[in-house]
Amino acid sequence: MKKQFRLFITLFFLFFTTYSLSDPINKINFIGLNNTSEANLLRLIPFKVNDEFLNSSSAQIIESLFETGLFSDITVTKNLNELDIALIENPIVKSFEIEMDNGSSFSNWLNGEKLLFSPEDLSEQLDEHNLSAGNAFTARKLDKLITLISSMYAESGYYNSQIKEKTLIDSQNRIALSLLINQGKQAKINLFSIKGNEKIPDDELIKLFKIGQADNIIINYFTKKDLFSESEFKKGIDLMTNKYLDSGYLDFKVLNINPEFNENNEKISLYIEIEEGPQYQLGDVIFSGDISTFTSQELLNALSMNKGEVFNRTLIIKDIQTLTDMFADKGYAFVDINPITSDVLNSVNINFEIYLNKKTYINRINISGNTRTQDEVIRREIGISEGGLYSRSVLRDSLIKLRRLGYFSDVQISTNEIEGMPDKIDINFLIEETQTGSVSFSVSHSNNYGVSFGAGIEEKNIFGSGNTLNASLNASKSFNRISFYFMNPNYNDEGHSLSFGAFKSEINDDDIATNSYEIDTTGFSLGYGVPLSDSTRLNTEFEFSTNEIKCSSLFAGTGYESSQCLSKGNDEFKLNINWNKDTLNNYLYPTDGVNNSISADIALPLGDYRYFNLDASHKSYRPIGDVSTLKFTGSFNLSKGYNGKELPFYKRNFGGGSGSVRGFGNKSLGPLYPNGKAKGGEIAILGSANLITPAFFFDNNEKMRLSAFVDAGNIFEKSSNIKLGDIRMSTGLGFAYLSPIGSIGAFISTPILKKDGDVIEDFGFSLGTGFWILHEDSRIFFLLFG
Repeated sequence: MKKQFRLFITLFFLFFTTYSLSDPINKINFIGLNNTSEANLLRLIPFKVNDEFLNSSSAQIIESLFETGLFSDITVTKNLNELDIALIENPIVKSFEIEMDNGSSFSNWLNGEKLLFSPEDLSEQLDEHNLSAGNAFTARKLDKLITLISSMYAESGYYNSQIKEKTLIDSQNRIALSLLINQGKQAKINLFSIKGNEKIPDDELIKLFKIGQADNIIINYFTKKDLFSESEFKKGIDLMTNKYLDSGYLDFKVLNINPEFNENNEKISLYIEIEEGPQYQLGDVIFSGDISTFTSQELLNALSMNKGEVFNRTLIIKDIQTLTDMFADKGYAFVDINPITSDVLNSVNINFEIYLNKKTYINRINISGNTRTQDEVIRREIGISEGGLYSRSVLRDSLIKLRRLGYFSDVQISTNEIEGMPDKIDINFLIEETQTGSVSFSVSHSNNYGVSFGAGIEEKNIFGSGNTLNASLNASKSFNRISFYFMNPNYNDEGHSLSFGAFKSEINDDDIATNSYEIDTTGFSLGYGVPLSDSTRLNTEFEFSTNEIKCSSLFAGTGYESSQCLSKGNDEFKLNINWNKDTLNNYLYPTDGVNNSISADIALPLGDYRYFNLDASHKSYRPIGDVSTLKFTGSFNLSKGYNGKELPFYKRNFGGGSGSVRGFGNKSLGPLYPNGKAKGGEIAILGSANLITPAFFFDNNEKMRLSAFVDAGNIFEKSSNIKLGDIRMSTGLGFAYLSPIGSIGAFISTPILKKDGDVIEDFGFSLGTGFWILHEDSRIFFLLFG
C-alpha cells in the first residue's frame, strides 16, 4: 500500500512540474488586418491556442502566411502567454485596365498592320495570374504577366513591343492597375539563307516555309510572306526535317539557327545551317513475335515500301498503322508493333516485333448526347454488337455512317478498358445533335417564283425516329403547291427504305410572256430502296400525275409550243430507277469522299406522255491543308421523247444562275424562243470546281462557308447541236450560311466565256424560310457547297 501511495505522489508532482515548465499560448492577436478575415487566418496557420510556442513555431507561421500572397511583411512576437502577429497587407486589386496604343487606324490599314491581341484577349490572362479585381496584388504577379505578354508578342514576330505599367493605391489599400501596350511593328525578313544542303536545292527547301523574303511587292502586300513569326518558322523547320527524313536522310541535323536583328528589331536575317548526311534505302524487312494470324508474305504485301527503295519515315509510320488495323480487325485491339531498325552501310533493316495480347470483345456500347434521336436509330448504323469481336475498321465505318446521316454536328468514339476483364472493352459514342429540319410560317423569295407565302414542315429525323417528313402549303403569284412526303429509310432490318407522297400544284408562268401558260398538276408517288453495300443504294419510285395545260395565244403560236398546247390534259405514269454511291465523310460539310449518282426516268406507255430522262452526276471532295477543301462537280442530263412523242416543254433542261453556271441569268442559257426567252433543251452539261474554306472573317463560322469557284456548261437543244464553242464559263466567290431560319446563299461572279446577247447576273442572293422555298434554296446551298 505504501508503495502505491509513493508512486501516486511522484506522478502528481511530476505532472504539475511539467505543466509549470511548459509555455502554452492562450491568445493569438493579428495586428494590421483590414481586408483579411482573422478567422480564416486562424484556420490557416499551423499553430492553435493552447499550443506550446517553440523556437520553430515563428518560422512556420510566417511561411504559411507568406504562401497566401496576401502580405508583404510579417512579424511574430511572443508577449507572455499571447502571440502577436503583425501584418502588412498587400493591396487588393480594385481594377485592371489594358489599353492599346497603336497609332492611326488608317495608317495601320494602309501598311497592313493588324491588332495582334485585343484588350479582351489579354484580359483573359488576369484570372490565370490572380490579378483580376478582388485578388491580392504583388509586384511579382505583375512582372510575370508583363513577361508573358511580351513573349506572346515576340512569338508572333513583334520584338519591339512596349508595355507601360501604371499603379495607383487609394487610402483603403486598394490598387488600380493599367497597362498601355504598343505592339510595335512585326519584324520583316531581310534575308533567308540555308547552307549545307547539297542533295535538295535551296528553292525546294525554302518553299516549305510559309515565311521568307518578300515576293513581288504587290503580291507580298496580300501574302505578307516577309513577316516573321516564330511559330511559322518552327513549322518550316519541322517540314524541312520531315522532308529529309522522308527522302532517306536519316542522319539529317539542323546544326545552327542564327537570327540577326537590326538596331530597332524591325528587320531580321535568318541563317540556317544543316547537315544532310547519307541517303538510306530500305533493306530487309522481317516480322517476329505473334504472327500466326497472318503469313509473313501477307504482312509484306500490306507494306507500301519495297526493299531497295528510298527509306521514307512517314510511310513506315503509315505501315505500322496499317499492320495495327489488320490485327485490330481480327479482334486484337491492343496489339503492340515495335519497329526495330539496324543500319548496314546505306541500308536500314526493319524487324517488326508484334505482340498481340488477348483478343478483345465488346462489353457494352454506350451512347450519350442524343437528346432527340432514339438509340435504335444510332445503333442500327453501328456495324458491331455487344459481345462481338472488336474490329477497328467496322467502328471506323460506323463513325462515317453516323456522320453521313446528317442528324448530328459531331460524332466521336472512345473506348474504356474494364477492370478485372482484360479481354473486354466498352465502346462510347458521344453524339452532338444538329438542326435537321424546320417548322415555318414564312414570307420568302426565290428567283424562280418571286414572293411566296407558305407554311410547312421539313424534317429528316422526325421525333428522333430517323424518318423523313415533309409537308408544305405555298402560295405566290405564279406558283401554288400543297405536298406531303414521308420516307422510312430503314423499313426493315435489312436497311430497305419505303416512301410515299402526294402533291398538287399550279404554275402560272410569266417568264416567257405574261400568262404564257398554266399547268395544274395532281399526283402521288411510291418509292422503295435497297442497299447494295455500305455506300451504295438502288432506289425506285413510281409516280402518277394528271396535268392540265392552258396556253396563251402567243405560247400556242408558231415558234413556241403549238403542238403541245393542243393537248389540254395529260396523264403521266413515271418510273424512276436511281443508283447512288456515297462515301462522303460528312453530310453537312464534307471534306473527303465522292457522291456519284445515275438516274433513269421513263414515262410509261400507260399514260399520255412518252419520254425518258437519263442523268449522271458526280461530286467529289478532297482536303487541301487543314481547313480548305477542293470540290469538283459534274453532271450530264439527257431528256428526250420516244415513240414519236415530244418531250414535254416543262420537262426540258434549263441552266444559268445558282446551281448551274453562276454569272449568267437564271434559266437564260441554251435555246431561245423568238422573243429571246429560254426554251430549254434536251441536253444539259454542267461542271464546277470549288475551293471551300470556313468563313474565316467570322469568329463562329462552323456553319459558314466561303468558296472560290469556276463554273462551266450549257444547255443544248439536241445532241447534234453540241459544240465546244458554245460552252459558257464563269468564276467568282460564294458564301453560304446554314442559319436557324434557313439557308442563306450569295455569290458574286463574272463570265469568262460568254457571247453577245447573254444575260449576265453578277450577283445572286437566296434566302429560304418556308418549306418549298427552303427546299429550293437548300438545294442551291448544297450545290454551292456540298
